[in-house]
Amino acid sequence: MPKYRLLTEKELKDLRQIFINFLAANSITSDDWQKIKQNDSKRVGELLENFSDVVFEKSLSNIKYLEKREPQRLYAYKVNKDSINLLGIEIKGESPIDFTLEFELSALKKTMINSDVDYSIIKGSKRCGDDIKKDIFDLLESGVFISKDNMLYDIIKTLSGV
Repeated sequence: MPKYRLLTEKELKDLRQIFINFLAANSITSDDWQKIKQNDSKRVGELLENFSDVVFEKSLSNIKYLEKREPQRLYAYKVNKDSINLLGIEIKGESPIDFTLEFELSALKKTMINSDVDYSIIKGSKRCGDDIKKDIFDLLESGVFISKDNMLYDIIKTLSGV
């Protein structure tokens, strides 16, 4: 049973060369792999599970910021060594602002300060056990996505006065 989940067929195709390297690192040649696929479905499953775990472990260890956008809520997560901090904005009532639409992050602070929009700041922190990567994975599976940098988190932090 994989620690996270099996990679999808598309993900495996996208990672084809990395999978070949994984097999080589496990002393499995191309001919060996063909034989395993034909004769040992249990071994195929084990190798795919192990490869999936390796990919997720490496990917998850590089994540520093996450975000989630809903029409009236915007969440930014900061991943620390043993915790995940959450800062968010929640629009109260009717508003022309829709966080699911494309917008310039650099204009977010100005928009929130200069508009008549009533909003609140959401703050939270979760202490994570020995496996923070599992918590990150669970967030990703729930619809949160990887943020390319800390800009959104820092903007909400400024708006919150933290």
